[in-house]
Amino acid sequence: MRALVIGGGIIGASCAALLAERGAEVRVVDAGAPRFGTSLRNAGHIVVSHSIPFAAPGMVRAGIRSLITSDGAFALSSRPGRGTLPWLIGFARKCTTANVEALQPGLDLLLHRSAELISADTEIVRTKHGLWQVFTSSTERASHEAEHLRAHGVQVREVPVEELRGEPGLTQRAVAAIELVEDFGVDPEQLWMRMRARSQARGAIWEDGVELDLRDQDADVVVVAAGAWSPATVRSLGVDLPIRAAKGYSVSIPGIEHMPTRPMLLMDQRTALNPLGDRLRLSARYEITGPDDRAIVAHRIAALIERAREVVDIPRDVADVQPWTGVRPASIDGAPYIGFLPQRSATPVLVATGHGMIGTALAAGTADLVTRLAFGDDVDEREARLSPARLLA
Repeated sequence: MRALVIGGGIIGASCAALLAERGAEVRVVDAGAPRFGTSLRNAGHIVVSHSIPFAAPGMVRAGIRSLITSDGAFALSSRPGRGTLPWLIGFARKCTTANVEALQPGLDLLLHRSAELISADTEIVRTKHGLWQVFTSSTERASHEAEHLRAHGVQVREVPVEELRGEPGLTQRAVAAIELVEDFGVDPEQLWMRMRARSQARGAIWEDGVELDLRDQDADVVVVAAGAWSPATVRSLGVDLPIRAAKGYSVSIPGIEHMPTRPMLLMDQRTALNPLGDRLRLSARYEITGPDDRAIVAHRIAALIERAREVVDIPRDVADVQPWTGVRPASIDGAPYIGFLPQRSATPVLVATGHGMIGTALAAGTADLVTRLAFGDDVDEREARLSPARLLA
């Protein structure tokens, strides 16, 4: 089988690796740096716990509250681009229990498969400790969150206060934490490099600075894994993928005297963190914008650090801070599109995009599903619900 993968971020690299290891002749093309969405500088959280699609009950209210309070979680760019209002309306309509019930089972399967595949590769460095959700508002909120997650089948452990106080770097404002037992952290750039290396070890060819027309490709299957640029990539086929670009920020801070030992979600600060070697990675924000918006706004970086400082001991005089920004592909119903498009070209086209904030966590599982689909294997009915065919239902 000859497979053409369009997109060289973590989803494309993972698809290339697993397709090549299955025996396919793989060619990967990418429009080139500085794209790669958020693949290289995100928080690096492998969140098996995050199987609830982003479009869920309560998200509309939470988004409005975030806009009003400017808490750094959700925002709208001053230039979000054409089609944003219809997308927002469509997203709001999908924030239902029915949407969660339809899509969560497939997400759960892929997240667990991703964690298994990453853990099985001994070259990938992962944190030894589970991910903590840390709360500063109240212990009651932590207990409520634990109950909510358990109701959705997530393995949760409530952290004793003495263990909380023993975690390096946390300030006294941290009053409670719950551990998401199956979750862990990786260095997202190391994960991407490893997947690319695995594909190349099996003969995959990588080409940067290439843009193609899908209507005339010499391959047995095309995999579109172009992130926020996927809608533009498939438009020539007459397909309208309802994806918006959601901008995120990260910063990597050196000189942390008391480095946390584990990845964390600072729940009241809407901030993710992960210890990566001698730097602490902070990540936040979900700003609907255009796919080519890579502008770094200085005051947002400062606000990101200041929010995290409420919970983590970050020095005031940090130097050599490495700010970064990228865009995530946000689907209209909060779950990725993984599956074949209606065939409107000589070559079958598979899409693997729309992963939102959990692309790194879903990448290996997505690649596993894409590989099985490309080779004509049977797939679980729960995974099949993630197909873009649901857009046509």
